[in-house]
Amino acid sequence: MLEGDERTGAGPKGALFCPSELRIARGERPSMIGTLDLLGRPAILIDQNGFVAAVNDNASKLFDDDLSVKGRRLFAADAQSRLRLDRLITQVRFLSGKPGRSTLQTVVTRSQRRPIVIDAIVQDWESAGDPLLPDMGALLILTDLNEIPRVSQSSVMEIFGLTPAQARLASLLVEGKSLEEIAFYMNISSGTARNHLKAVFLRTGTRRQAELVSLLSRLL
Repeated sequence: MLEGDERTGAGPKGALFCPSELRIARGERPSMIGTLDLLGRPAILIDQNGFVAAVNDNASKLFDDDLSVKGRRLFAADAQSRLRLDRLITQVRFLSGKPGRSTLQTVVTRSQRRPIVIDAIVQDWESAGDPLLPDMGALLILTDLNEIPRVSQSSVMEIFGLTPAQARLASLLVEGKSLEEIAFYMNISSGTARNHLKAVFLRTGTRRQAELVSLLSRLL
């Protein structure tokens, strides 16, 4: 939930957004983006005119000088990113309310970090069975490419029958660590790390690290 002084926009993000502009109040957030919040997914709802209607907590944490909400619209500091956002909003306005579902994608470039990828799901929300969102244009799912992916070790243990050490090694591989780095982090020898990896390969039915990482990434 976005909070702060509604008159000035003061709050954790300063003037980057104003809660009253986003029409967000306690208990009014649509359950859809609230559920995505619980899953750790940044999400934004925009209406059929491209105005921001709701923002979940994970999305609000991404707001900074590079990406923000101004005048109830998403704003990118980078000029090319602004053009891409404008094209996305134009497509949303054209497609919203029409039968079927469309998925659009754009990218917001950031000055000091990797980009944010925005996937827009556009459909006739009222016909889809959500009467609370009759004027909704699109659900935006944001992916921060700067965020390190983390797989639940307990899930990996339960799904594949791995030991705690094997599950930790597997999760560190998904985070992009090399086997040598993992051995250091886990305070084990390189030989022990290789033995753990062989066991993980066997239990997951994979043969290469890239294949293993691809498999486990589906659990994110």
